[in-house]
Amino acid sequence: MRSPNRRQPSEAPEAVQVRLSARIAALEDRVRLLEARLRLKVATLAPVARKGSRRAAEPTPPARARPRCPGCTLELPRGRRGESCVWCGFVFSAVTRRRPARKKR
Repeated sequence: MRSPNRRQPSEAPEAVQVRLSARIAALEDRVRLLEARLRLKVATLAPVARKGSRRAAEPTPPARARPRCPGCTLELPRGRRGESCVWCGFVFSAVTRRRPARKKR
């Protein structure tokens, strides 16, 4: 009878080296593809950014924080809020609504 804690025989070092080399090559290919996608995306966005480069860019106001579920603290999706969280099922009627935080002076 074999012990459940018994270690499996290890692979030959050559087999491990071949397997790891294949994984590294695959990861390098993925990185190259992602870099190419990024370069393409930047190239398509660059002309838009160059148009208004003569004048100072207008600062955009920060986006309003999305409401979060008190149960899982994930952001709730846009649209009408239901009776429970779409992510964890937390029932919103179980807690009272908190007032938004006041701005500090």
